[in-house]
Amino acid sequence: MKTKIIIVVFLFIANIAFSQEKYLWPIPEKQAGDDILYRPQDYIGVTDMQSNAELVFGDLIIGAELGTPVISPVDGTVSFASLNYHDSYLCSVQIFRQQTGNYEQDSLLFLGKRNMTPEKIHNLCLSVSIVTPDGEKVSIDGMRPIRLIKTGEKIHRGDTLGTVGYLYRKIKQPCISVSISKNSNSLDPMTPFGLETTFIPPKINDKQYLNDEEAQNDINGMMTALNESFPGLYDYTPKEEFDRYIKNQMSSINDSISISDFEILITKIIGKVRDSHTTIISESKIKETADKRYPSVCIGWFNDTLKVWRAVSRYKDYLGKEVISVNGIPADSLKNILLEYVAFADGFVKSYGDYMLLNSMDTYYCGLIAKDYNLTLTFADGETKLIEQMTPNDPAREPKWLEYQYRHLHINEKANFEFEMISDTVAYIALHTFELNDIEQEQIAEIFSKLTVDNISHLILDIRYNRGGPSAIAEDIYSYLAQKPFCTSLRKFINNKSVQCYGNCPIDTNPDDLFPDYEALPDGGGFVNDNPRWIEPDTLVNYKGRLYVLTNESSFSASTCLAGWVKKENRGVIVGRETGSTYHFMKAMNFTQYHLPNSHITIQIPIIKVVFDTVVDERFPYGRGVMPDYHVNFTPEELSFSNGDAILNYTLQLIRDGKYIYYKEADVR
Repeated sequence: MKTKIIIVVFLFIANIAFSQEKYLWPIPEKQAGDDILYRPQDYIGVTDMQSNAELVFGDLIIGAELGTPVISPVDGTVSFASLNYHDSYLCSVQIFRQQTGNYEQDSLLFLGKRNMTPEKIHNLCLSVSIVTPDGEKVSIDGMRPIRLIKTGEKIHRGDTLGTVGYLYRKIKQPCISVSISKNSNSLDPMTPFGLETTFIPPKINDKQYLNDEEAQNDINGMMTALNESFPGLYDYTPKEEFDRYIKNQMSSINDSISISDFEILITKIIGKVRDSHTTIISESKIKETADKRYPSVCIGWFNDTLKVWRAVSRYKDYLGKEVISVNGIPADSLKNILLEYVAFADGFVKSYGDYMLLNSMDTYYCGLIAKDYNLTLTFADGETKLIEQMTPNDPAREPKWLEYQYRHLHINEKANFEFEMISDTVAYIALHTFELNDIEQEQIAEIFSKLTVDNISHLILDIRYNRGGPSAIAEDIYSYLAQKPFCTSLRKFINNKSVQCYGNCPIDTNPDDLFPDYEALPDGGGFVNDNPRWIEPDTLVNYKGRLYVLTNESSFSASTCLAGWVKKENRGVIVGRETGSTYHFMKAMNFTQYHLPNSHITIQIPIIKVVFDTVVDERFPYGRGVMPDYHVNFTPEELSFSNGDAILNYTLQLIRDGKYIYYKEADVR
């Protein structure tokens, strides 16, 4: 009898748990499944599979009367909130990251800025994404706003998000769409509501090899896409050199190539573009070594000298020794071989390549090139030694560099920003990303306000390891520091007024709608927007003390922009190493994608080149990142973190010594 009671109680608890996990239907006072217009695998526009049919892959489209409240199906945090317009069902244009809550006012503003027709304004709609505690993202589109929704805001199950509007011009009824994803993968939108599902997960591509024709077609298609859409494709690598390189790569394919090796080849070709925003965004197809082998020593370049800087105990006597060849390859030749694999920074930036050359032997030389973890090293003193690979009995290589590696690879696993008062006069703010939600932006503004009111004399702004984010957020943060109006961009270039949307991504907007302010260049080589963008200092929050900005090889994109404004405007000093992105111009504003049809690799392609400055001099050399005023070289001590944060410690010493640079006004543009 006792056993039966336990079973009944267990089943009762299980039923309660199941009912709590079930999502709320987003239309109140309706039952789950009511008024569904389209399910996954339905087609919008026609009833059969004609060419103009649009597949509903992972969405549930629900009809309701115009103005009906829409509620959140889940508890979670807002990750996205924007007014959008759908060019096609699959492709939307984001209009406002934040909404004022006045739909009519925003619609008129949209109409004036975008030169859109009233029909398109009619279909302007609010999209909100909510991330649940288990990492699922629930997105609801097609609403009209009733209040300002902030990213980072906590949402409770049953909270009203907006009201029903018009989702897409081909759907004449008022409606919303609901989709669910996790880690960028679409999930079934029906089962969480207790509905019988029609969702079919995407097929997994298990293709292992490409033949020569398939590989060459993929490469040629990618180059066509780059030439059509990427402005300044040959800014750093002349076309003739680029073409020769591609021809050589193609000739190496022979009859077939594995998908893993083909991805490496595509990565090397993209590396010739020398633009960190042109990148593979699909899941990597490179297979990791199953047995996790490692060499017994780490060798890397310090100031152009190849040295052993980590080793297991049996080879500790070689720590610090200079290496002149590896497996018979001279050090300089080996560096050039490796740079072909690791040149992912912009332009002629050195710092990121230097960082990769410190730790690329394991992955690139041993794993991809030699495919052997035994190394024959010849040292500067004449000794040649076979260094056998690590064994399971070997302890870890020393000195460790886990903290430094963590900062490079996993810094965003911490909070997006950190604040600390190091002393009564020195404040420290670390911005790990500019992908900040609205709540975080408000918190940062409050910190700057307090520093201003308290008249803190020194501020260290740490943007090392910050790989960027929206430039508008970087502009807001710099406005808290700026002492005069500043120009964030001089001009912008595009190749075409129509965005080439490759693959299953139709766009039927009038092309001039997308870039109305761009004029044709006289030589026919594209279009230019010559309207400089100026930003005023914030009148309410404005810090006036000494500013020390910390940068390194992983300060990319918007981080480079902010550091560049600081240096150009003589607002503070830069400490550390050259930024990973270039100073004079950047290609990081808008993007299209090209899906290689045979290998199923997807490439992100920038479509706007933003020029920040045109003057080239010693302070701002062409093709380089923002150069530090106080340079800190790589050292084994920094990498091992043996004495803490080397660049931060150096900055604190600068403050103690009263060191600061004021450039003459003539030196500042």
